Amino acid sequence: MAFVVSHYQRESKMDTRDRNKLRMNHRELKRTVSTRYITGYLYEKGTLTIDDVDRINTQPTEADKMETLLFMLPRKGDGAFQKFCSALKEKHDGASLYRELAEKLESTLSDDEREGQQGSSPDIPEDVARWDLLRKHRRDIATCLDTEKTCLLLINSDVLTERERNVIEREESPPERAQTLLRILPTKGTKAFHAFREALKEQGRDDLAALLAGQPGKIYNPISNVAKSVSHFYTSEDVKRVRRAMGDRQFVIVLSGITGSGKTQVALSQAELFVERHPTAVVWRLDGHDKKSFLTDKQNLLEKLKEKVPTDDSQVDASVAKALDNRKTPVLLILDDLDDGLFLSPDLLKPREESKVLLITHRKRLQQPANVSIPEDAYILINGFSNDEAKDFLRMQLPYHPPDELACLASKFSGLPLGLAAARSYLRQTKTSVENYLTLLEKKETASKLEEKADEWMSQFYEKPELQQTGRNLFAALRLAVSKLDQQTKSMFQLTGYMDQSRIPIVILKEDVDDSPAMRSMALNQLVMQVEDLSLGTVDGIDNDRLLSVHEVTQLVMRLSFTEQQEKERLKKIQDILLKYFVKDNRYTKSGRLTELLQPHVGKVLRHSRDANDDGSFSLALARLSEVYGFMNTQCGMPGNAEEHLRAAKDHLEELAGINWVEVNSKIAEQLQQYKSFVSYDEQGSVEEKSIKEAEALYWKLSEASKRLPDEVFTTMIQSKVIAEQDLALFRALDKVPAGLVQSVRDKEPLTAGQYQKMVEGGIAIPIERMKEVYLPELYASINYSLGRCFFYMKEKYAADPVGKDGLIKNMRLAFHVCKQIKNHAGISVLHKFLSETNALLYLRLEEGGKSPDDLRRDIEHAIQRYSEFVEGRGEYFEFGVLKKSGQDSYGYKA
Repeated sequence: MAFVVSHYQRESKMDTRDRNKLRMNHRELKRTVSTRYITGYLYEKGTLTIDDVDRINTQPTEADKMETLLFMLPRKGDGAFQKFCSALKEKHDGASLYRELAEKLESTLSDDEREGQQGSSPDIPEDVARWDLLRKHRRDIATCLDTEKTCLLLINSDVLTERERNVIEREESPPERAQTLLRILPTKGTKAFHAFREALKEQGRDDLAALLAGQPGKIYNPISNVAKSVSHFYTSEDVKRVRRAMGDRQFVIVLSGITGSGKTQVALSQAELFVERHPTAVVWRLDGHDKKSFLTDKQNLLEKLKEKVPTDDSQVDASVAKALDNRKTPVLLILDDLDDGLFLSPDLLKPREESKVLLITHRKRLQQPANVSIPEDAYILINGFSNDEAKDFLRMQLPYHPPDELACLASKFSGLPLGLAAARSYLRQTKTSVENYLTLLEKKETASKLEEKADEWMSQFYEKPELQQTGRNLFAALRLAVSKLDQQTKSMFQLTGYMDQSRIPIVILKEDVDDSPAMRSMALNQLVMQVEDLSLGTVDGIDNDRLLSVHEVTQLVMRLSFTEQQEKERLKKIQDILLKYFVKDNRYTKSGRLTELLQPHVGKVLRHSRDANDDGSFSLALARLSEVYGFMNTQCGMPGNAEEHLRAAKDHLEELAGINWVEVNSKIAEQLQQYKSFVSYDEQGSVEEKSIKEAEALYWKLSEASKRLPDEVFTTMIQSKVIAEQDLALFRALDKVPAGLVQSVRDKEPLTAGQYQKMVEGGIAIPIERMKEVYLPELYASINYSLGRCFFYMKEKYAADPVGKDGLIKNMRLAFHVCKQIKNHAGISVLHKFLSETNALLYLRLEEGGKSPDDLRRDIEHAIQRYSEFVEGRGEYFEFGVLKKSGQDSYGYKA
């Protein structure tokens, strides 16, 4: 029984007089009442169902919520009107907010009652043929009529039936639906005419109501210079966020984001919805990329509004504001490509009922004139597609491409719609694979052809004048954005093109600035401001811990913009920077947070450098960076990745020094022919005599090559290195800290020439002239040590590969003997002599199986003796010119 009553209440209709009272007060109720004060009461009294309340609450604005309720009430039965009035009279916090409005509603006279008192409609002269006026203006009214809302109001007035509304809704377009409604109305009699005029007034269309009263009036057709959104438009989360913002009360909305993220298309899609909702609206795009274009578009708007254009340019904004105010229709201004907020004025941003201003900018925050204030919550960051959205967008036209390939394509273009749309079109038309497309994209000659195709395809959708010369595709747009950076900032930013896209420690980029430490820090601050301001990247952290993330496609665009010579110069610069900061420190499991952060970036730089090393000019940098990169992989638990890079480092160095192993082995074989066996015993136990001879031959080759290196190599790799905090702690313990070094370490600044000289004078650094003889031999020993120690990390692998195992053991022995050669010929004790014995050869000696008890006892006693000597802390050891161990410490082993 309860169901029957509820069903009856939903389907029964309100008394005609009460419906008319609601209709005649529709606008005031919509404007004044907040539904949150009355829906609870109406739900409690059974007037509204829970579904009704949900439907009301899902509306975007309070006015829309109230209007939805007003359209519901006439179908809620005779008691609904009185319950609604009672809800308005309810007290909240001791006060009745809407009592006067409820009393006015109850005392409102219906149309019939007013006609009984006044005769015919007071504002229509007797001699005016009512329906003739409608027929006369029917075409103009149809162009700007909100048919859906008008039908609802007429149904509530008992003028239109549901069946007639269904006939109207079957028409294909809004103008056709309006025309059908206007043809039906004259068959409904005088009451329908009055109800139609009231419906127009309730929608704020007093101009149309005046025309139907025979008074002077004006039909406002929509005014627009805005193109439709592209045919491939995709409704992303960005679009939904903007749509919600358009429904809120915020008058100014700022769409901020990187070039190609879809900001303009999001705005155009909102423009279409705006015109659909407000058929008489002014929707106008102002091109904000420069002052002249901005002014021209405002002048064109005045001409379109048939208003006089002031000769004084400073008066144009005020004239536009006045013209829009006089028109009294909704307005949507789209200020596109506005990167200079000083173009704005209070007149342009003047709030109007049911109007919006959409600002589109690359800037994270716009600079504003003193008399303009855009609130923080007006900004909406447009990021482009998420990973899932990008794959879905691609899959719509590329259904047969593997999902993992589409994911790679989405990543390459960083989810930016402008690039993905052109790529999707090319793949669909050429029926090529994503893998092949990405290969073409990485090569300059083929990438330029792809860019031409993208520009040709995109030209049908984009008409921005500023892109006529630069191109309409994503690559051209990003080049334009990067060009807006100042010269110094652009130079630093371009270095990131060869690094990983995320978490780039910007502190290293200051090495691109040849200035004082203070000015270098200022340059970093400028980089952060400009890159974030133009939405070219995001920065997290503070001071020297700031990390920059950029779009992968932006990196690609910067790389492709370089000539071959420019690319080599940029790669050389980033290599030199990394050689100062990305250092191998054997004292710790991981050598500091900065080195860890740099590891993925070094991996990318190595890949790009290998591709560009056709003349061998990068061989030394590749050797050093590959060695540290491989070493860091072992410390991070990835020894499988380490071995490849350490072998590459060894190959690069041998190529640089001109080492030919056929010649080396032949020479050693001649020297050893006098021996019956290649094996002898020394203080370390069983060591191949051949390793000693190899080390001697290699030392001279490497030393001669080292002496031929340019002075700048030693400046970059030794004299200008970045000192670690652990080094500083050792210098402090020895009371030998040069002036200014503490601050340099704190600021992650490389050594100055003066500081290095002071370190030499204090005995904690080796003079550069002495280092010229031993730098490459020491680097070779360091590489072989790290490579050999891969055996300890991968014993299971090499248990089944005795040849591979012997090769790694040979590397450890070779490292030790090369270090001994350095001591013998240059008088320098290098750290890797200490490490290759404590952390390599002694380990091997103790682990070697199949020994007799006497041999085992001898090896244990030898190891105990050597470790005891190390614990006592004899001697000093240097690593690439800087003191690393002095006296007793637990460096590199546990006693």
